[in-house]
Amino acid sequence: MYFNAPSLAVIGLTCVGIVVSAPVLAKGFARRGKGVKYESNFVIQRAPQYTALLNIAIVVLSFLAYNGSLQGAIWQPAFAVTSAPPEGALLVVSWIGFLIMFSGFIFMIGGWYSLGEALSTDAEILEGQKVRNNGLLAYVMHPIYSGIIQSLFGASMAATSILGVLFVSLIVAPLWLNRAKYEEKILIETFGQNYKDYAQQVGWRRLVPRFFPIGV
Repeated sequence: MYFNAPSLAVIGLTCVGIVVSAPVLAKGFARRGKGVKYESNFVIQRAPQYTALLNIAIVVLSFLAYNGSLQGAIWQPAFAVTSAPPEGALLVVSWIGFLIMFSGFIFMIGGWYSLGEALSTDAEILEGQKVRNNGLLAYVMHPIYSGIIQSLFGASMAATSILGVLFVSLIVAPLWLNRAKYEEKILIETFGQNYKDYAQQVGWRRLVPRFFPIGV
């Protein structure tokens, strides 16, 4: 087994991300389930989280395959296009994936800090919560969900994992987008026109900033 350059970059970024995000994320976990408006529906609350964790497991196996530890296994190609040192187009794809993952970490961690005291790891309205438009919330309505999707998609690309890319595109992303729509519903019920005005300011862009010509 060896570690190619894109894999080392992903490992380094992940370690930095864990250190930077740990303080604010711990507080978000502590607030979970304490909202004044909360929906316990599995599809809204847990399915996005569990499938994201499963996607992380796929990414880890993909990087193991990508770095030669699964050579000889008949299922190795399902996780990574190659187990040889990447070169040419594959190397370019890996580095593009790393850049997407880097962008995702900015959105995800920046979103956690932008929400501040309003952050919970579940979809809910906390007591005393207000409409926020600071930080990355000035660009997209759900920077955390955007960051999760970008991070998993980018990491899958970095590992040349077709399975990972398909899983995040067809399963993880739709579940987080569904949760985002639910959050918008309860935010409008709670804050009314104030939240609609905020959403209008960002062009109702849930995941992609409006300075991109197309996006959700």
